[in-house]
Amino acid sequence: RRPAVRIWLYAVAALMVATLVVGGATRLTESGLSIVEWKPVTGVLPPLSQQAWADEFQKYQQIPQYRELNRGMTLDQFKTIYWWEWSHRLLARVVGAAFLLPLLFFLWRGAIEPGLKWRLWTIFGAGASLGAAGWWMVSSGLAGRVSVSQYRLAFHLTLACAIYAAIVWTARGLASRPVVTASSRLRLTALALVALTVLQIYLGALV
Repeated sequence: RRPAVRIWLYAVAALMVATLVVGGATRLTESGLSIVEWKPVTGVLPPLSQQAWADEFQKYQQIPQYRELNRGMTLDQFKTIYWWEWSHRLLARVVGAAFLLPLLFFLWRGAIEPGLKWRLWTIFGAGASLGAAGWWMVSSGLAGRVSVSQYRLAFHLTLACAIYAAIVWTARGLASRPVVTASSRLRLTALALVALTVLQIYLGALV
């Protein structure tokens, strides 16, 4: 049953890439502070009435970003940045569900090898902490700042990339291929390249 598990993991990895892309667009459009509350369950639904939109806009008007950067913004302009942030959060929830529900199904069917269970649960736990880190990041921009902390943003992005790498690495390890013994020099070079890539991602988030 390894092929089915691999396809599932690669599908989750693809969803993570989509989430990262939308997250990047959210950052570039300065939309990340448009939703000022963290509602993991009820936040799935966007505002469904004109009054609900007005309420969300009023909440946004209370934070420094609106007062100092976007004063005079119309409701339609607010909706544009709101949809970016809402889409990013929705995709993050979809990734979580796409990981957890098939994992439970595969466990029920006995398709997960014993040595793989703890790794997959660890990845899921890291994903849950990623959601918490996302709110920790957003909360830094709700008072005293007009944007989120770049350090929290960098942590959030780097953790997401680490989880993505863990998923792809796990899926790749389930492929049927001959065992190749790499030299110590090659292994160290590969690890150094990975470390430099992660560092570059972290520094990119800072700027």
